[in-house]
Amino acid sequence: MPVSELLKSRFFPDNHYHLVFKSIDGILLFRQNSDYDIFLERFQQFTSFAVDTWAYCLLNNHAHFIVKIKPIDAIVNAINNIDFAKQTVAMKKLLAATDKVALVDEMLERQVNSFMVSFANYTKNKYRHHGGLFQKPFKRLEIDTGNWLKTAIIYVHLNSLKHKVFSNYSDYLHCSYFYFVRLCNTYCDAEKVLEFFGGLSQFISLHEAQARYYYEHGFPDSKLE
Repeated sequence: MPVSELLKSRFFPDNHYHLVFKSIDGILLFRQNSDYDIFLERFQQFTSFAVDTWAYCLLNNHAHFIVKIKPIDAIVNAINNIDFAKQTVAMKKLLAATDKVALVDEMLERQVNSFMVSFANYTKNKYRHHGGLFQKPFKRLEIDTGNWLKTAIIYVHLNSLKHKVFSNYSDYLHCSYFYFVRLCNTYCDAEKVLEFFGGLSQFISLHEAQARYYYEHGFPDSKLE
């Protein structure tokens, strides 16, 4: 089924997005604990020069990320610090452009697709998997208000409950919430996220309140999944 244009938002600096990576036909993305680590490391490897991760949750056959695109000056500086031989064609094109903001979407989409190819090749080599791994294109939805951003982060953190892969979302290892509340987050911009929520106590209480609501009323349907 073709992906709606609404779920293929263009990337712009300083904006937040909800990204979803889903496997084809429910194929397992993660079979061993090390696979989760490789997934996060590869995502950081291909995107961290231009993207700050605000939340994530990795499930059996799909993964959610909430990200913020860095300011254009930070992106340009980061690309300039990459060895010229390792800069991609899209990176060089952006650096040479007068309107650099207009080329952020093209460059980042290629980086994310390269991440997906990298992880797919990892699973093929490890598990002798043949054929495609990810549905394409990956889904991404721009988040344009503060309240929606809070809701999106909480939704991602509670996703293990929605799909019944773990009984207590706060103890699910493959979700950034686990590390936020233990103040040991490696992959997320924890300081900015907690500041956005008004501190750790408020961060936890808002998650607990939303979890109670979902227990009573059920999770909303999402076209992203």
